[in-house]
Amino acid sequence: MKPAPFKYARATTVDEAVAALAEYGPEARILAGGQSLLQEMNLRQTRPTHLIDINAIESLDDIREEDGALVIGALARHRAVESSDVVRRVQPVLADAASRIAHFQVRNRGTLGGSLAQNNPGGEYGVVALLLDAEIRVVGPAGERTIPARDFFTGHYETALARDELVTEVRFPALPPGTRTAFDELTQRHGHLPFVSAAAAVRVEGGAVAEARLALGNVSKGVPVRVAAGDSLAGRELTDDVLDAFEQAVAAEVQPDLAADEAAAYVEGLGRVLGRRTMELAGEDYRRRVAGVLARRTVQTAYENAGR
Repeated sequence: MKPAPFKYARATTVDEAVAALAEYGPEARILAGGQSLLQEMNLRQTRPTHLIDINAIESLDDIREEDGALVIGALARHRAVESSDVVRRVQPVLADAASRIAHFQVRNRGTLGGSLAQNNPGGEYGVVALLLDAEIRVVGPAGERTIPARDFFTGHYETALARDELVTEVRFPALPPGTRTAFDELTQRHGHLPFVSAAAAVRVEGGAVAEARLALGNVSKGVPVRVAAGDSLAGRELTDDVLDAFEQAVAAEVQPDLAADEAAAYVEGLGRVLGRRTMELAGEDYRRRVAGVLARRTVQTAYENAGR
């Protein structure tokens, strides 16, 4: 299929992009990597009146370390995040997550800011942003503001970003010294969106956990979540018994509550594409079990890395 008719505008500065959004109204859309947007347009799921291309704004693709934090421009491609020496040194979990996104063709064009702004429930960046207490900087007609990751994601494909705002950069604060991280996800096959994803950060002192953070994706109302069960690991060595209890606690805590209409569409789509046997993957019990297993795996990996 082809997209519905639209008008095209090209912005060379952030101010031009903001002015275009204000001029063309709420049906205008920002074109960054376009890997999701263009597909939705071809399927007539989205029918923007205007596309505002921001790829010519050179200031938005920067990757740098700033006062110990990692700062990444909204136009940084997934491949750039995945391969950046700065990212791998300062926040390696972000590079690990970027390497799991779709296929290399998509990673060559898709962008960090576009992925966060779309908030696909299976997106990898949202989980890491929440884990690291990231700050998303956005610009609109009223000026610039910074939105904490915990407030940015609001629902299935919904964020706190206003229609006349665009993401300019994301700041990932430094973790406490000695903290190690891990990322994992479950997909039907390589390149597919994950059914559940997990990111963990663990700091170890004297062989015991001093601090443990855990974030999960695609398990609650279309937004990534920080899991409270991670707090229970403080002061403990991660023995098999402790990990068993932790896995069960995570499975009990998450609430993979797909809305009824979304669940029906999801199941129908799985049935068409993957066969009826995989339709159970839309079920709550399955996602709970997967969440517990991935939580255990990522926390244990981060713990072992921190203990070295």
